[in-house]
Amino acid sequence: MHWTLIIKSHPDADGNPVLQALRMAASALADEIGISIFLTQDALPLALADGEDRSPRHLIQRDLLAEIRELGGEIRAVGLEWLPRDTARQLLEGVVSAGMKELVRVSKMSDQVITY
Repeated sequence: MHWTLIIKSHPDADGNPVLQALRMAASALADEIGISIFLTQDALPLALADGEDRSPRHLIQRDLLAEIRELGGEIRAVGLEWLPRDTARQLLEGVVSAGMKELVRVSKMSDQVITY
């Protein structure tokens, strides 16, 4: 079984949907469900290695991303060209840049596609 999670919410969004998505991904991996995460739109800053915000919320989200990577989850960033030009493009370890074609290909092979 394989799930694709599309995370487009800002890391500071009300209700903390990013945290909920990452917790779901880690739990699914622990239950032997393959996971592909696509960070896009407002979630893109979470993929950057030199993220400016070091708030407890962001640190927890980054820790969960590391755990997901260690458990074998795939993490991709789609739409980096939307970020301001002066934003550094260095991605977190294990996060790779991807395009819309890859998002479609992985979603097509997934048993579930979940959007946050």
